[in-house]
Amino acid sequence: MTADEPPRPDGPLAGRCALVTGGGSGIGRAVCLALHARGADVAVADISLESARETVAVLDEAEGPGAALALAADVRCEESVAAMTSAAVERFGAVDVLVHSAAILRSRGSGPKILPEIESGEMHEVIDTNLKGTFLCNRAVLAGMLERGSGQIVNISSTSGLQGRPMDSVYSASKFGVVGLTESLAEEVRPSGVRVQLVVPDAVATPMWDQNGALPAPPGALPPERVAELIVDLVCLPPDAVLKNVVIAPFRSRRRRKKKASAE
Repeated sequence: MTADEPPRPDGPLAGRCALVTGGGSGIGRAVCLALHARGADVAVADISLESARETVAVLDEAEGPGAALALAADVRCEESVAAMTSAAVERFGAVDVLVHSAAILRSRGSGPKILPEIESGEMHEVIDTNLKGTFLCNRAVLAGMLERGSGQIVNISSTSGLQGRPMDSVYSASKFGVVGLTESLAEEVRPSGVRVQLVVPDAVATPMWDQNGALPAPPGALPPERVAELIVDLVCLPPDAVLKNVVIAPFRSRRRRKKKASAE
């Protein structure tokens, strides 16, 4: 099913395959659930095959006509990304939608640091995961999409990719790169019928915050389900529409603050 075909009775994404990187937790897992609920077949890719399988187990228990497949993939590795894409195509026939969610805040076991304290290896791990991984995963699915003249890609950046933040210099640089790559790619493939969109989340309560050590997630951080709902809405837009560089942030209303204060 292509992006131009009408919705089917069993869900607007029925018959389409969605490949989600970073699908083992956080925003990625929430996206898998939301796409599956709309009828999509979902290929759940994660560097941890166990985490991907846990997501598939949740999908199998949820209502939805689509099937699910767990895949291990290291988005930093060209061969691993190629194998991930081939496995999804072999199972579902094509990758109609890519949601690229795989990302890290900093190197495993490393806490917040000023730039002079960051080792080259730590820098490469973040850049390779967040920016190189976006490049490799986008490139891997594009050949099939361009051949069919249809397909959708949603890349996830961060508000740290719009304004640099202290102690997150390399992460911010990688997410700035995702913005530029996505904007360029969107214009390159638009004439061929492939829609590329960018989501820019602000504070979201995901396991990524664990990499900040004792620093807690900001008050009122969004649940990952909010970002997932937005992404599915983008995928389900009419074929003649696109939303550019959508920022989603917590709505910290005065009413909500008063309610929290009274509860305390």
